[in-house]
Amino acid sequence: MKMGFAVFILSVLLLYPSCFAQVQENFFGLHHNKYRQGEPWPTVPFGVLRTVSGLVKWADLESCPGGSDPKNSCYHWGRNPAGGDLDKLVNGANEHHEEVMFSIHATPDWLSTRGSRCRGAGVPDKNCLGPTDNECGTRAIGSCDPPYDLDAVVGSGEGDGPDKMFKDFVTAAATRYGKKIKYWELWNETSNILMANPKYWTPKQWARLSKDLHDVVKSIDPDAIVLGANICRCTPPGSAKFEPWTEDYFSALDKYGPSVVDGIGYHGYANPPERALEFVNTLKRKMNDHVSTRNKPIYNTESAWPGNHQLFKADQTPDWDARSAWLARANILTAALGAKTFIFFGWDLGPNSGSMWFPERTFGCTIPNKNGEPGFLCPTALAYEQIRSWLLGAVFEKECSAKDQSSGRLWTCDFTKNNGSYRGRFVWYDGDGSTTNYTPEKQFAGKKDLDGSTAALKPNSAIAVGKAPVLLEAK
Repeated sequence: MKMGFAVFILSVLLLYPSCFAQVQENFFGLHHNKYRQGEPWPTVPFGVLRTVSGLVKWADLESCPGGSDPKNSCYHWGRNPAGGDLDKLVNGANEHHEEVMFSIHATPDWLSTRGSRCRGAGVPDKNCLGPTDNECGTRAIGSCDPPYDLDAVVGSGEGDGPDKMFKDFVTAAATRYGKKIKYWELWNETSNILMANPKYWTPKQWARLSKDLHDVVKSIDPDAIVLGANICRCTPPGSAKFEPWTEDYFSALDKYGPSVVDGIGYHGYANPPERALEFVNTLKRKMNDHVSTRNKPIYNTESAWPGNHQLFKADQTPDWDARSAWLARANILTAALGAKTFIFFGWDLGPNSGSMWFPERTFGCTIPNKNGEPGFLCPTALAYEQIRSWLLGAVFEKECSAKDQSSGRLWTCDFTKNNGSYRGRFVWYDGDGSTTNYTPEKQFAGKKDLDGSTAALKPNSAIAVGKAPVLLEAK
């Protein structure tokens, strides 16, 4: 298995030898629940806010056919019945000089082919295919199913209908927010049965929605970045398989030519984070096989350690050292892949998942928040700021590489800054609960640790490296 992994890494390096762009401020992104429970705006610096965790889904924002007028009473841009507030999220991000990624997903109940109106005896709404679909979740019936006007014949899967309801919503949103929203992402985890039931969606439908999203948004803001249907390797039972689903979607998207999307978003959940490499590089290869996606950038639009109750200690308290190491490695690996964003999930999402802030001094989140803001920072917040300072302005000439050791792999990632005048290397070891010795080449003179400590390197002397990356700096 180790030999196979090494061969895979080598093939990746041969397939993608080109240099990547400099890591910019908008590489760093966050999800947070601002305004839902009085959480403070994040006090760590970041460049992109993605809206998916703020209860501002399409189903939350449009309660009846609103048309293209953003002032229609069917729209709930401010405080909505679910408790979200898209106006405050967008305006707050703009006030803090952060870009917004708006993820449009969750079909409104009244528009779904398998929404709650499909219940009951007799013949329900003519646009209802029935039975109702509770595989989206019992509180989201029909939200993972297509809009009824996406097909000329409801349920055909051809994606040849007027698609008026979706286009009206996008028109209203883009008209209201204009350049306040930079990134427009089609759906959230389109192969996840909880988000888009593969029993009832087809690649043709996703391709059509992609085209309509692109055309509408670009007609209002030509500088906006429109991402295609979001890709994931999703695991809930009944979800679509990543490779065939992606291949079929890209093939359907090819019908609309090379300008139908500006990039492709994906979700990079994996523990350890190195496991995401094969998935992302398979995605990149598939993109290069299709005219609609070839040479387009990729965006990691949501990432953390997957699932709840991971990276805990034996006493069931969060393992903040392991979480900080995960966060640092995932950022480095994603930047070295050439992705445009790494959007962490997230700022205030609780101790069982990715988090940097907690309202109370507990769960190991004991660092007073900055600027007198309420709550407490978790150790991941400090690790995030450290890795951000290391990566900002970095240019990677190739992806990270790994060498097999006795019980794990030693990872190295070389990069430059300042037009090549600064050279650095990230090093870590992914062996379980252990470290390994590494002797840096003589051009490296100093070492920085994730906790902010620094040390000079002695020539020909080994250093111990573990799961937390260290930064080696050349003379």
